[in-house]
Formats: sequence, structure tokens, C-alpha cells
Amino acid sequence: MKKEVTVTVSGLHAAEDGQQKLETVHDGEYYEKNGVHYLFFDEQQEGLAEPVRNRYTMTADSLEVRRSGPVTAVLHFRVGERRQNSYQVPWGNLCVESDTTRVRLDAGENRLEMNVSYRLSLNGEEQADCDIRVCVEERKEN
Repeated sequence: MKKEVTVTVSGLHAAEDGQQKLETVHDGEYYEKNGVHYLFFDEQQEGLAEPVRNRYTMTADSLEVRRSGPVTAVLHFRVGERRQNSYQVPWGNLCVESDTTRVRLDAGENRLEMNVSYRLSLNGEEQADCDIRVCVEERKEN
């Protein structure tokens, strides 16, 4: 796959009060080394002047999400692991806990897809069952 890619991140959060779906699309950079897939992209979030820099590190059985800039976090997802992570945003800190139930990586010549399912807790309270889908495709030239 080429270095220049289009990244689509889709999420589904299912809680007692309903479901929330979201999807974002970004231009990014992709690298692969020794079976590890690296993805870099900037994300402009509502209410923030600066973009958030994202680095996704993907293997056959794990996903690590590192965010830096006005939002900082390191999130780890591996099946069977319950991980506590700090999520720092301009208005405060959150203690985020993930209990990962599924990780699936499908890597092809021109496309990569990662699916992760986990149970989300914030500050010790269970919030939602979540699914993340990261789709990486070669950027189409105009």
C-alpha cells in the first residue's frame, strides 16, 4: 500500500439510553514494518483550535491509539485485557477503562481494516459497549 492513504474511523457506542454512531474521514500516512502497521493522521475536533495528532499501531491481535496535542491519550486494546488509560482533554482528565472482547485485522495489498469491540468505563462507571472500525485505503489521486 502507498504511504498516502485515506483513513475512515467509524464508531458505535451502545448504552442503555441508545446508540451513538460516528464516522470521520482523514488524509493520513501509512507504514508497515515487520508485520506491524502504523497509521498517522490529524483530526480537527469541534471546539479545539489545534488538530489532534493520532498514531495507530496495529498488529494481528492489538490496537494502540496515541493522541497528542490539545487532547492526549494512550489507549490499548488486546482481547482479554482490561486496561486503564488516562484521557486528557482541555477541560479535565478522564480515567478510561477498556475491556476488549474482539480484535480483528484484515490486511490486503491496497486496503487494511481493523475492528475492535470493547466495554467502556469512565471514571469507574460502565458506560457502553463499543465497536471501532478503522479502514485504510490508498488515497485516490484527483
